[in-house]
Amino acid sequence: MRFATVVAPCVPFGNNGSGISCVTQAVAIKSATSFLVDNMPPMDEPNKATLFDDGVAAVGVNASVAAKATYPWAAAVPQDIFDEYVASYALLNEPRTDWRPFLEAVVAPLVENLATAEDAIAMVNGYVNSSVSVWKSLGVSFKSSQTPLIFDPLSTAAYGYASCTGISAMFVAALRSIAIPARVVGTPAWRGDAENGNHNWVEIWNATTGAWDFIEGRPSGGGETLTNPCDKWFCNPSKFPTTPNNATPVFAARFDRHTNLSVYELAWDPTNLDVPGENRSDYYMQACSQC
Repeated sequence: MRFATVVAPCVPFGNNGSGISCVTQAVAIKSATSFLVDNMPPMDEPNKATLFDDGVAAVGVNASVAAKATYPWAAAVPQDIFDEYVASYALLNEPRTDWRPFLEAVVAPLVENLATAEDAIAMVNGYVNSSVSVWKSLGVSFKSSQTPLIFDPLSTAAYGYASCTGISAMFVAALRSIAIPARVVGTPAWRGDAENGNHNWVEIWNATTGAWDFIEGRPSGGGETLTNPCDKWFCNPSKFPTTPNNATPVFAARFDRHTNLSVYELAWDPTNLDVPGENRSDYYMQACSQC
């Protein structure tokens, strides 16, 4: 297996609020690649050589490290957050495609000359100018009930539509392409009952607080912010009751399958237990029951 190479200056990493350190590109690439290999999902193991010998994973690490050294907001992102939520080639159990260079080519012009992650997120999602966004650039709109047929970023771009899972996956991928840590989050069953439906949205890592804020890709829900949980259509006591017998389970997709032992419950593939997921149920119940 060969590590990808990238021509870049030293790569900055945040130290969890205690300044910025700089590592060589070789160290950054090796760390991210080792993390991805060590936590590779079972579905990818037969294709390990294809992924990492100049394949999707290697190209993704290379591009991620280059982005880390390019965008000003990326400097504060720590190594562990970067490895899992920027450099990772996988979002859920979607087909593994080379979405990163495609999406960065679309998104980079949108965020040119911006200095903060908050401004970049708003621009990519169309909240600075409704006619300028990744959605407008690619002509992507919301269409219900598309997962699992259409939900990886390149399929969404090709078809021009997706349901909440595909919209969320594309938004996460677009942000990762410019070194903003993001992940898909969602519930497989409102109020614990699959008959009530499911939903997916996006969490974005906040370098100032070290916490995860949440929002939807604009085609799934407009008029939302990262600062107010209650401006999401689903964040309310009806969707998140405080009674244990009908609580809504929520999971955030992860890549780390060693320190994280819970599972992201896939509404479209309920017997698949191979996607790690951080249990976020208590956070959302507390936040949304107050709305």
